[in-house]
Amino acid sequence: MDKNKAFLLFETMIAAATKKLYYFSQNFPLKVNQKADKTAVTQCDQLIDNELTNIAKKAGLAVVSEEGEPVLKIVQSGNYLTIDPIDGTLGYIDYANFGFDKDLGSEKDFCLLLGIVENNQPRFGAVFNYVTKEKIFLDAQDKNNFIRLNNKRNYSQKYAVYLDQRQSEDRITQKLLKMPEVSVIKQAALGLKSVYTIINPHQSAVTVHRVQTAGLWDILPAAVATKAFGGQVYDDLGQPLRLNQYIILPGNGATINKGEKFKFVIEKLK
Repeated sequence: MDKNKAFLLFETMIAAATKKLYYFSQNFPLKVNQKADKTAVTQCDQLIDNELTNIAKKAGLAVVSEEGEPVLKIVQSGNYLTIDPIDGTLGYIDYANFGFDKDLGSEKDFCLLLGIVENNQPRFGAVFNYVTKEKIFLDAQDKNNFIRLNNKRNYSQKYAVYLDQRQSEDRITQKLLKMPEVSVIKQAALGLKSVYTIINPHQSAVTVHRVQTAGLWDILPAAVATKAFGGQVYDDLGQPLRLNQYIILPGNGATINKGEKFKFVIEKLK
């Protein structure tokens, strides 16, 4: 698939997801369930997932999605599209309860994540922040012509640690927070801050996510970004990401690193 076709597909999917999310949120009561991994899921997650899966299949793409049936054979084929309909569901729940008329801050952001794998390699990725309307389109083979609109969070610290408040007592996180010259960024949504780690103008940055399992849909856009701009994505065991071996990453999360300052984290995971 060429870049223009991929980016047009992303535009179509973002429009469909946004329409579905706001229509559902304004016309139906919020019901929150708990998945097997103890993460929250709403009916809106499932509706968006279904809608986007249908769009992808009409475009001739096999799908691996957070709310869909996990089919390992699709991943093993090395050619597929990933969908995370609402990355940051807890933030979405707050907006659904209290209204979408104002920005509740970066710790409540929630977004749509899309990624395309070709020949076992991350090729295209997209992130759409439902709150700020920030849109990021990435091509692993063309770092000079990526699209980024409405960058309202605008992080540019030299050394950045993207923090998940739920793991502030984690030993690796504690070490990171004690390092000199490090700026702590409290940004919700794993997929969103993983991409920020790579594409924002930090000299070095890291996201360490160890509070729950991560799926390919969570980190594929970041994997595309690392191919384009440099950086690494690792599973929770300190091993490089594999796009044709599993759907849920080994261990209990993922780590995304840019630059030299935080590379020691990878050894700490092993």
